[in-house]
Amino acid sequence: MASEQAPTPISELSLDDGGASAARAPRWRELLFDRVVIVPVLIAACLAGGLGVGLATLRQQVLNSEERMLAALSAALADQADNALAAAQTAMQATAEEIVGGAWVPDTVVAGAVLRARAAALPAARQMLLLDAQANVLQAADEELEEPPHARADYFLSALGAAPGSAHIGAPTVWPGQETPWIPLSMPWSTPHGRHSGVIVVAADTALLLGGFERRSPAPDARLRVLRTDGTPLLESDPSSGWPERAGTLHPPAGVSAWTQIVSRPGDDGRRHDLLLAGHAMQRAPLAVVLSRDTQVVLADWHLQAWLVGGFALAALLVTTVLSLRHAREQRWREHSQRDLQRQRERAARAFAAAREGLWEWDPASERHYLSPRMRELLGFDASASAPPATHALSWPDRVSQDDRRRLREAIDAHVRERARDFSVTLRVMPPGQPPRHVRLRGQGLRDAREQLLLLAGTAYDVSDEVAVSEAARRLDEQLQRARQFEALGALAGGVAHDFNNVLAAILGFGERARALAPEGSALAGHVQHMLSAGERGKTLVARMMAFGRTGQGLRQPYRPRALVQEAWTLAVQGVPEGVQARLDLDAEDPELVGDGVAFFEAALNLLRNAVQAVGDRGSLRARLSSETVDQPRVLWQGSLRPGRWLGLRVEDDGPGIDAEHLPRLLEPFYSTRSAQGGTGLGLAVVHAAVRDAHGAIDLRTAPGEGTTITLYLPLPEPAAAPTAPGVEEAAWSGQGEVVLVVDDEPALVALLEEHLAERGFEPRGFSDAELAWQAFEAEPGLFAAVLSDQAMPRLGGLELIERCRRLSPGVVTIIATAYGGTDFGARASAAGVQAVLAKPLSWSELDAVLQRLLRAPR
Repeated sequence: MASEQAPTPISELSLDDGGASAARAPRWRELLFDRVVIVPVLIAACLAGGLGVGLATLRQQVLNSEERMLAALSAALADQADNALAAAQTAMQATAEEIVGGAWVPDTVVAGAVLRARAAALPAARQMLLLDAQANVLQAADEELEEPPHARADYFLSALGAAPGSAHIGAPTVWPGQETPWIPLSMPWSTPHGRHSGVIVVAADTALLLGGFERRSPAPDARLRVLRTDGTPLLESDPSSGWPERAGTLHPPAGVSAWTQIVSRPGDDGRRHDLLLAGHAMQRAPLAVVLSRDTQVVLADWHLQAWLVGGFALAALLVTTVLSLRHAREQRWREHSQRDLQRQRERAARAFAAAREGLWEWDPASERHYLSPRMRELLGFDASASAPPATHALSWPDRVSQDDRRRLREAIDAHVRERARDFSVTLRVMPPGQPPRHVRLRGQGLRDAREQLLLLAGTAYDVSDEVAVSEAARRLDEQLQRARQFEALGALAGGVAHDFNNVLAAILGFGERARALAPEGSALAGHVQHMLSAGERGKTLVARMMAFGRTGQGLRQPYRPRALVQEAWTLAVQGVPEGVQARLDLDAEDPELVGDGVAFFEAALNLLRNAVQAVGDRGSLRARLSSETVDQPRVLWQGSLRPGRWLGLRVEDDGPGIDAEHLPRLLEPFYSTRSAQGGTGLGLAVVHAAVRDAHGAIDLRTAPGEGTTITLYLPLPEPAAAPTAPGVEEAAWSGQGEVVLVVDDEPALVALLEEHLAERGFEPRGFSDAELAWQAFEAEPGLFAAVLSDQAMPRLGGLELIERCRRLSPGVVTIIATAYGGTDFGARASAAGVQAVLAKPLSWSELDAVLQRLLRAPR
């Protein structure tokens, strides 16, 4: 077996009849006790016994194989159900946490949108509900579905009043208008004050737990059942399958997550049938997945073989007896037996080939291999050619790399040295003229009486798909780590920018006051102006850092796109090779837009950098900023243009272009067409997010070898009417001694605001400690006409301070000054009673206008 010579086929073995027949026809009594009859009959009986043992072994192997397959499938279905339950639980928990955190309020448009989005993202989900404590529907993802009564449902009762974050699974329920039952999942939710207020319900198809069983069913008779841990049946793939009524016999022993067993049940024909069961417990729910098959169906092929072999054994006994009497018929019986054995051999060969596993042996003494046909296929050898000798097992340099050969030798040496049961190693096989594949080898060594290695033998199978899945998981993990790094950098940048913003506000504020006091045209005025210009650049830098650190949209502020495009161009074309021709065209018109200028700057910079990278060492790129009037609706690559005025930023290059296969995924985060050159896949995702938030559109024109042109369109505001000149009374307006409470954790800003407000005719009361400010307001709430507070302060934040002040004095004017308050800050500020939100660093004219508007309005 260690060489290329195959073992002698069974069909080539012969049986000796032990002698010749008598000349005369013997009597039956004589033949029965004759050695010529007894020896063949005994031999045939021994063969029949061996066949019986083999059949029994084969029967057990068939059951074991089916048991392993059902166990693996039940584990996969349990994992799939766990993942689906985890996704549903995550969605419900996120909804409950957002309600507790006050991110949105039930029974609103925002709540409906959130439920619809999350129901659409969940696998097999059909409805997502928000119920109050009386089982009334506050919000539904699909408001057109008719609801069943929830008050007495098990999923509502089990979740109501349960611990926060605990998920519950109810019995399958048929909803009105539906033909099949749905699986209800529930979780309690609470108000921001911690009071239990109701239940979140997700209704999903039975596919949530059954998964793709109908497609992955190993056989038509296979059945799937989902049980609770106490054995109560929850769901079954075929209710008419006739499983045992007492499902409690199917749950696993304590502490066992996976099990197999055979149970007996009465069949429709009155006889008892054995069921092969394989179960696996879920990790995220007190449920278990149980698969079953009828052993009669599993052993159908074996029964056929048993009948064939049994008949053959009986025929052999009879034929042997008869052939012992008539030697002339012995040859015919032998030919018949050879044909039967050949068919058995071919059937066994087909069964081994269907397993898709290769068999290999290596003889160290002769350095020769024996390879089965499947093994030759895995290694890329011709089926008719002999494998060349090798100094070690499976070590052909033209098929296995040096590193893999070294790993294989180390695994075999460790197996021989440590006397382990077997060894296993995965090799990357590179057959000439064929794509590489990954092959997993398993084997063991055979030793003689002196413990010397005689033979290495084992099996092999293709694991290329498993390796590909593992590699994809590794890449996803790398992307996740990179995203976490970006998140950490963003948090750090946001924190640093927030503290620096207070310092910068004081510099700009006192600088403006110093500029007003300096004589016009003096050197001091020039120095102060330079300082203010540097402060403005620092203000822009802080805005970018704050934008990098936040996760949602910031405050909408006016900005000029022309200066931002010019600055992005300067950064993008720094250091471009001399062979690259770069040209920037800026329209004479420079409109003022209202939105996130930092996001627009980042989008322009990413487009320009992509164009520079696409051009390489030689080529041309051009950027143009211009306005355009659209008369008819126009559909673009991403979005559409309605009639009106639009600002367009066009970036074009003559690089290699983009293949059509990349276009559908071009805007996905972390998807890059230049991953080999270090692309992160975030550039166009940032561009898309900025344009989407500005209600714009993107146009793309590209083809392989023809370059790429990307145009961003942002809507331009309609030209406003010229403002009328303010009257004398309005221009001369100032405070009338109103007391204004000024709160900021930066003492320099407090002093600056006090000085400005005092000049405008107010009486400021400044505090750098929010707690002290609250104590002063609490002592005399009627004294203060307005509260001007920072948002991010230690111990007591601006919104909480204003809420307290509004409770004592509902008519007080409230203003918040902040650089960025977080996601949905405008909505939270409005809910707290804030009447105006000002961006830091403060603009004196904007502050004066807000105070004039709020204090002169009737209260």
